[in-house]
Amino acid sequence: MGYEINWSTFPNAPLLNHPLYQKYRLKTLASIDRSGVVADLNGIIMDNDSAPVVAYLCWLIRCKDLAV
Repeated sequence: MGYEINWSTFPNAPLLNHPLYQKYRLKTLASIDRSGVVADLNGIIMDNDSAPVVAYLCWLIRCKDLAV
């Protein structure tokens, strides 16, 4: 499965229980530290199972860059 540039998911997706999704899900974009997202992304083991959280974190980074 490919991931679009604009991130999305579906109800009950396993990603919704991932600790990194939970870490950012209730924060405003302005309150998210971009460097913290990058650090979290750098700590992910790059395998097929991590693809959804990688896509989510990349989306957060793109949104932060657009809001500058």
